[in-house]
Amino acid sequence: MIESSEMKCKPTSCDILGPFYYPDPPRQRLFCQYKREIGDKKNVPLHVFGIVFAQDCKTPLRRVKVEMWQANHEGEYKNETKCRGFVRTNKYGIYKLKTIYPGKYTTGANVDDFRPAHLHFKINGKKGHRSLVTQMYFAGDKHLGQKDACYGCSSNKKDLIIKPKRVCNRKKSCVDVAEFNITLSKGKGLHVSEAIHEEDNIVC
Repeated sequence: MIESSEMKCKPTSCDILGPFYYPDPPRQRLFCQYKREIGDKKNVPLHVFGIVFAQDCKTPLRRVKVEMWQANHEGEYKNETKCRGFVRTNKYGIYKLKTIYPGKYTTGANVDDFRPAHLHFKINGKKGHRSLVTQMYFAGDKHLGQKDACYGCSSNKKDLIIKPKRVCNRKKSCVDVAEFNITLSKGKGLHVSEAIHEEDNIVC
């Protein structure tokens, strides 16, 4: 049996909001003091873009508010606006932002209890669609899935795991580009995971 595109179409997986979300962030496209430090191989800039789709997975949603927040290189969340903000989709449903790779951090006394590197997103729904809280993860991270210190997080979801592509110019100046498309679900309210413990069975 051949699977149709309609059968494959489904809303983007949700995730937890986390303790570091603050409402009303500033509008900006450059996050975490975005810059390239010469000679610092770790600090390859990260460009993130994607399309916000309606539930049919093909209709782009324009003027949607896309909030993003993340840890800095050291895995620290600071109560400031450098690493948090929002952008809006254009008339084609496309959002774009520039940032750096987030660092990892532990969640407990065990030094091995790491969260995988991730970006937080909150997409504010419109035109009959629910708002979505989710996270973007990076392919190859050894702390994805069962090794994620956050039992309630969705780092095992394939649609949230992205493999950035490195693009370099003739001067060997490089950026990593990550495409993270998002599909909202119909309805009202907020699509967010409320799982906290390992035994929680939250379909997200």
